[in-house]
Amino acid sequence: MDKQERAMGYARGISRMIQVDTVRCPGRDRENFDRLHTVMEELFPRTFRTCTRWDFESSLLLRWQGRNRRALVLMSHQDVVEAPGSWTYPPFSGTIAGGRLWGRGTLDVKGNLFSILQAIEELMAEGFVPPWDVYVASSHEEETGGNTLIVDFLRQQGVIPELLVDEGSSVQPCPEPGVGGYAAMVAVAEKGYADIRCVARGPGGHASIPGKWTPLPRLGAFMCEVESADLFPLRMDQASAEMYRRMAALTPNGSERERLAGIAGQQPGWQQLLGDRQRAMLGTTVAFTMAGGSQAANVIPQEAYVTCNIRIAPGETVDGTVKTLRTVADRHQIELEVLRSNEPSPVTDPAGAAFARVERAIRKVWPGVGVLPFLLSGGTDTKHFVGLCPNCLRFTAYRISAEQQGLCHAVDENVDLDTIPDGVDFFKRLIQELEGE
Repeated sequence: MDKQERAMGYARGISRMIQVDTVRCPGRDRENFDRLHTVMEELFPRTFRTCTRWDFESSLLLRWQGRNRRALVLMSHQDVVEAPGSWTYPPFSGTIAGGRLWGRGTLDVKGNLFSILQAIEELMAEGFVPPWDVYVASSHEEETGGNTLIVDFLRQQGVIPELLVDEGSSVQPCPEPGVGGYAAMVAVAEKGYADIRCVARGPGGHASIPGKWTPLPRLGAFMCEVESADLFPLRMDQASAEMYRRMAALTPNGSERERLAGIAGQQPGWQQLLGDRQRAMLGTTVAFTMAGGSQAANVIPQEAYVTCNIRIAPGETVDGTVKTLRTVADRHQIELEVLRSNEPSPVTDPAGAAFARVERAIRKVWPGVGVLPFLLSGGTDTKHFVGLCPNCLRFTAYRISAEQQGLCHAVDENVDLDTIPDGVDFFKRLIQELEGE
């Protein structure tokens, strides 16, 4: 079967998974996840017949028993975000058109889940027996924060995986505009996370007698100071330095190569060599996302608030980040309340054996593509596993364009058909890479 035939066959399978709406609705969605599990059982009969299966609410764990008890965990979640807006094709139709598969979950992340299971299905059909136990872990509520049901079970069973590969970034345009071309972005860590409610209080009153320094102006001044100040220092961790070293090696332009090498080596003034996107990738970021005040146009609120979302770089902590923000908040008489938080993850060594194993599998599927370690700003289910597995990596096995990057969680999410077989081949190669260990 040639690649085009494989792509069409795989796309039809992913389409069936997309057609099951698995937006998380606690108390009202069990039937939908059950329907998805039935579809998966029909698509991957050998896998579900051969593997040991555990159900944790609607989260799934499968184990393909290997020749020894060393363990690899492959992860991709089942749930998707809502799909409002005007789509070219209905978001839960899984339409195949124009050389692409369209629908909610193509990129985030039912397509990747399909690739994992299809890889196992094909290896089983070939009579392959993995050297290690291969676990497939798939949460039903990653988009709403995830759960610890699977990791708690693995810990109780004494399973300590040597490598975990979850969703993440992909083969995509290189993040440095001066480099050009595509690179496989493999996240070796993810930033921490904090939602903080910032509250200003006052006596309130009628808008005809406004007074000064009421809650909303104080919040405005606070936000302006936070945005204009460099509250959190840029640090170059080991993984980011390696990313810049590798990017320098990829570029043929001498001056650009020198600039990237200077960043990697943290030469004096290296922070000034970074663009806005690169600074956001490396550092702790603050974004104000929600606000509230008076419910009437002629009333000064007694209480007003804004909510900020903070992505915390490795080397920082939630507590330290909140203390830094509080130094600004206190000047404006703003109270802070942490609504939700988690610490930055440990950083997996990009020079280690685990990263090298994933890199070899990538290079066999995408020859000539550079492989770059980096920090993931978004959150994944991996955050629940970092205390169990010493080597956690995040990579979605597709080649996607800059345009498609912006379509995750947005209208018209889609993936090119011709990269879908690459995803299956990547996971086959990764499992085969366990041989000889």
